[in-house]
Amino acid sequence: MALREFRWLPHDGGRHAIPASLVVGDVAKTLCGRELAVPHDPPSKTQWCWPTCLACDASWREREGILLFPRLATSHRVVAKRR
Repeated sequence: MALREFRWLPHDGGRHAIPASLVVGDVAKTLCGRELAVPHDPPSKTQWCWPTCLACDASWREREGILLFPRLATSHRVVAKRR
């Protein structure tokens, strides 16, 4: 059993969240609603560098109970003055 309900997969120029239970050849929708088939060949190193789909990220964070990113700072950073 997967630790998380969703995992990430490069598709169509971005990294999208898909159900963790999917296997090669399964067809499903990403959290942002794009349809994809899980490929037979693993994604390349370059594909893993594609940007994260913001819609998938927001939906994933909401489902996992994680604050949205980016988020506002809750405290002020104090920078020491040089003398």
